[in-house]
Amino acid sequence: MMYQHKKSDKLFREALKYLPAGVSSNARLWQSTCPVGMPCSIYIARAKGSHIWDVDGHKYIDYRLGFGPVILGHSYEAVRKELHREERKGSVYALNTEKEIIAAKLIRRFVPSMQLMRFANSGTEATMHSLRVARGFTKKEKIVKFEGHYHGAYDYMLFSTDAKFDALGRKPVFMSEGIPKAMQKLVHVARWNDFHGIEKLLRKRHEEIAAIICEPVMGNAGVIPPKPGFLKHLRQLCDKYNVVLIFDEVKTGFRLANGGAQEIFHVKPDITTFSKSMGNGYPVAVFGGKKEIMQEIGPKKVVHGGTFSSNPVSLTATIATLRELQRKSVIASMQHYGKQLINGIVDVFAERNVDFVIQGYATMFQLFFTKKRAWEYRDIKHANLMLFSKLHLELLRHGIMVDEDNEEPLFTCYSHSKEDLEKTLEAFKHAALRLK
Repeated sequence: MMYQHKKSDKLFREALKYLPAGVSSNARLWQSTCPVGMPCSIYIARAKGSHIWDVDGHKYIDYRLGFGPVILGHSYEAVRKELHREERKGSVYALNTEKEIIAAKLIRRFVPSMQLMRFANSGTEATMHSLRVARGFTKKEKIVKFEGHYHGAYDYMLFSTDAKFDALGRKPVFMSEGIPKAMQKLVHVARWNDFHGIEKLLRKRHEEIAAIICEPVMGNAGVIPPKPGFLKHLRQLCDKYNVVLIFDEVKTGFRLANGGAQEIFHVKPDITTFSKSMGNGYPVAVFGGKKEIMQEIGPKKVVHGGTFSSNPVSLTATIATLRELQRKSVIASMQHYGKQLINGIVDVFAERNVDFVIQGYATMFQLFFTKKRAWEYRDIKHANLMLFSKLHLELLRHGIMVDEDNEEPLFTCYSHSKEDLEKTLEAFKHAALRLK
């Protein structure tokens, strides 16, 4: 089957003249796949439902879904219709609208822990402001994060996310040039699912620690869940030592369940951040939590603001998306589809006598070529990442879009169909035959 990207390649070469590295986000460079025949960046022409088309005319069943935001489907009619009706009225006013109250009521209905909240534009903004609120509330400065957990592209949190395994140790690992060295002193990095390690850290350092921030399920490192009782352990430690517990549910929110990961694990954080799925692809985010903590925000107190925060267009997308989740069995449908997909993939590779594990949830999961499942970021070193790169390319050739990064999940959406399932599993069969 011929598979070329001449137009994408041409556009990428042109982009190099205007954009650093040819892209507007580093994650859009498919570096590991380039040597085996792929352009370094695919250019997209359009998307609809569960499908996406590139500029070379290739049609794919989409399991990247914009890194997870597209929960209903691309250009979903009920959202698009409401959004276009709203944008005729205007797009940004730098004043308040009733949309904020409507959206906040819907979010609190789904997530009762969100007693007070503020809207933002991205997951990065939401987590960044959450840390400031935690510091303002506790009057402490240091933050605990976990290896492999990603909380946005800003100085405080760009430590030990996608680090080389042999570089991990006691000190936080810088993930970018340009971060002041002083920032390293404000961050403690712990190991995920290490009950003893996190307890020892808080017992020793709690007087300087304002917050623990975590993805309740690691959505940026192959969908690594918490071990039974680990989130409750964090909750108990934070209560004991006056530390704010922050759940970064940017990926898991409204996707694992209507109420996010905290609904599944029955653990209420002090602050939660949401983005991605809440707007079905439109730029919007929210952070919120306990009333006594969130009331730290205000004039002469903790600063939060943004010209485009709570703009009526993005909030319209949020309201329309959450109402669809409220009215229809969206999550149940996605879970049904995802379970069939996972079972089918298991059957394909079981027949090929290949060492593999699939971990995660029906709406968000990943495949690793390894003998043992991952319980922390360091466990990924046992996976055959190059074999996954070959799988990625073979799937693309058969019209299946997954991310080239083995740590980025496959996502399902409400628009995936029975026909999509059949074509996807057929593509996995063909791809498996070519793997060595």
